[in-house]
Amino acid sequence: MKILWAAVKKVFLWDYERGSWQYDLLCGLILAFIFFGPNQVFHSADGDNSALVFVSREEVGTLAAENYEQELSNHFSKKYNRKVRATNIEPLSDSEGNLKGYLVKEIKQ
Repeated sequence: MKILWAAVKKVFLWDYERGSWQYDLLCGLILAFIFFGPNQVFHSADGDNSALVFVSREEVGTLAAENYEQELSNHFSKKYNRKVRATNIEPLSDSEGNLKGYLVKEIKQ
């Protein structure tokens, strides 16, 4: 039992010499977890990602006021290759009143 406890203690305290097979094994296990672990571990549980994103008019064209949310949601869904919803959108104009783009304040999955 003491041997098992000593091994567990060494693993948690990272007490192996660099270059030993135990050290290499621990590094391999960490890398395996990062690359093959469940995707949910690295993403938020609710799936909401608040963002402040500027989209230029050249990128999406001129959108009708009633279609901002739908058109920009489609644009981001294609861009990120997954279904997202853009909300809280504000058109931005320059000092002469020309449309420069859209400010998207929230992107939700």
